[in-house]
Amino acid sequence: MSLEFYNEDPGAVFFGNFINYYQFNTPEQRISLFPEHLWTNWQSSDGKLIVLDIGCNAGNLTEVIYKFLVDHTKRDVQILGVDIDPTLVERALEKNTFPDNVNYQCLDFMEDSSVNEIRTFLTRHNREEFDVIMCLSITMWIHLNHGDDGLKDFLKRVSNSHLLILEPQPWKCYRTAVKRMKKAKKDFPHYSNLKIQTRVDEFISDYVEKECGMERIYESGETKWGRKLCFFRQKR
Repeated sequence: MSLEFYNEDPGAVFFGNFINYYQFNTPEQRISLFPEHLWTNWQSSDGKLIVLDIGCNAGNLTEVIYKFLVDHTKRDVQILGVDIDPTLVERALEKNTFPDNVNYQCLDFMEDSSVNEIRTFLTRHNREEFDVIMCLSITMWIHLNHGDDGLKDFLKRVSNSHLLILEPQPWKCYRTAVKRMKKAKKDFPHYSNLKIQTRVDEFISDYVEKECGMERIYESGETKWGRKLCFFRQKR
C-alpha cells in the first residue's frame, strides 16, 4: 500500500496516495478557499481547537491549515493528520515543523482498529469529539473502495464533529481514476456496482444535511479541478 502506483503512472493509485500530489494541487490554492469569517468568533471552553485531517498525504496542506487556524482563531490548535500510506506519513513526520501541535499517524479510517487510535488522541485532549474534521478530496477513494454503503457510513462517522469540511470529487474524477487503472489492467472493487453516480458530489452534500444532522453554512467557489469546499456544522 506504500506509494504503490501502476503502469508507471503516479496517478494510477487505489487510495489517492499520490507521490507528487502537492505539485499539481498546491496548499496555497486550497487555503485561499477557506473563509476567514467562520473562525473569528470560535468558542471553546478550554481554549483549544481539536482537528482531524483525514487523508493528510505528506502533510504540506495540514501545516498550512494549522497556521491559518492559529491566525484566525487565536486558539491552541491541535491537529491529528491521518493517511493510509506509511511512506507519506513518514514524510509528514520527517518535515513536521509543529510537532507539539501537529501529529501524524498511519491508519485506515475505515478500519475498526483506527477507532482506538483516534479516541486516544481525543482523550489526551480531554475531548469526546473533534471540533473540526477535514475530508479534502477523499470521498471518491472511500466510495471506490467501499461502495455506496461504505460512503454513507463514512459520512455518518465524520459528521460527529462541530464543523465538517468536505471537498467531494465530481463523477468526472471517477471516470479519470478508472481509466488510469484500466490502462494498468486493474479495477476498483466496487465501481461496477455503484448506484450513486453522476451527481455524486450533490448526493454527498444532501446526505450530510438530511441524514447526518448537519447544515451547510458555506460553499466555496470551484477550484481549477471543478470542486468546491463545503462547510457543515451540527444543527443547533
